[in-house]
Amino acid sequence: MEHMKHLMNLTIKKIIVYAGIVLVCSIPAYYLVISLIWQFEMNEHNIVLTDEAARHDRYVIITAVTALTSLFFIFLLGGSILLNRSVSRRLWQPFYESLAKIRNFDLTSRQQVIFDQTNIFEFAELNVSLEKLISGNISAYNQQKEFTDNASHELQTPLAIVQSKLELLLQNSSLTDAQYNSIEDALHALARVSRINKNLLILAKIENSQFIEKERIDFSALLHETVTLFKNYSDNKKIELQLNIIHGKMVEGNKILIEILINNLITNAIRHSSDHKKIIIKLTNDHLVIKNEGISPLQAEQLFNRFATATSENPGTGLGLALVKQISARYNWKPGYHFDHGFHVFSIEF
Repeated sequence: MEHMKHLMNLTIKKIIVYAGIVLVCSIPAYYLVISLIWQFEMNEHNIVLTDEAARHDRYVIITAVTALTSLFFIFLLGGSILLNRSVSRRLWQPFYESLAKIRNFDLTSRQQVIFDQTNIFEFAELNVSLEKLISGNISAYNQQKEFTDNASHELQTPLAIVQSKLELLLQNSSLTDAQYNSIEDALHALARVSRINKNLLILAKIENSQFIEKERIDFSALLHETVTLFKNYSDNKKIELQLNIIHGKMVEGNKILIEILINNLITNAIRHSSDHKKIIIKLTNDHLVIKNEGISPLQAEQLFNRFATATSENPGTGLGLALVKQISARYNWKPGYHFDHGFHVFSIEF
């Protein structure tokens, strides 16, 4: 709408400039015509004026012509501007109404937008095209949501069955060491496939805006709870956790997504830390910073992409940091990474 107003104002300015040029050029023309008519009448009636009277008459004619022409153009220009505004407002009203409905459209509500009827052909065509576009987007959204729901059920069930069968095989006492190791490797691979499936489904749900509920969350308390849950994991690797967490840091968001973000960052730090190392977790009003010891910097431009892995020794799913990036973008947070004095530093700027 602001752009339309700018265009209208620019058009009016051009009209005013054009009218000013016409006004300036018309005054000499009016003066010349009236002077010729005046001189013709003087000659017709054999009237002779002194030089002083002639100068006075010319001054009167110029003044009268200038005043009348200016007044005429002012009324004409003012009327044109008012008429232009009135006509433009009526002509563009259907467009503004359609624009307001598009701005208020929410894909997650899955409600079709009904545009008002208009007798302006171009806007009527635009509304028809918009209705088709919105209807197609709603249909695609429903199909994607249905796919993610079905995939979550259909894939997890057979994966769980295969895992249980393999675990039963491990209990067979007649297995050789080679068979036992092969089954264990298969279980590890299956667990990774299960995590990948779960993370892909979460990514799809985030992109489809299925985590729409928001609440006020105590980020500090949630971070403390998450660290406690990972205490056994870090203790098994003899990792020292150093905490510097302010109290009462509040954020607005979906609790499930915030938990996933924190879990993935801490899991990433512990998984890629060697035994007997140190992890520093710091929370301020502006940043969440998680540091883990390392030897050399990672490829920062690739870390937050899907299926990017930090190391080949313990690759994970390659989706953990992609989820961090996606969740951060949802809440306009800024994820970052840099290497500083022997530490990998992952951060979230609120």
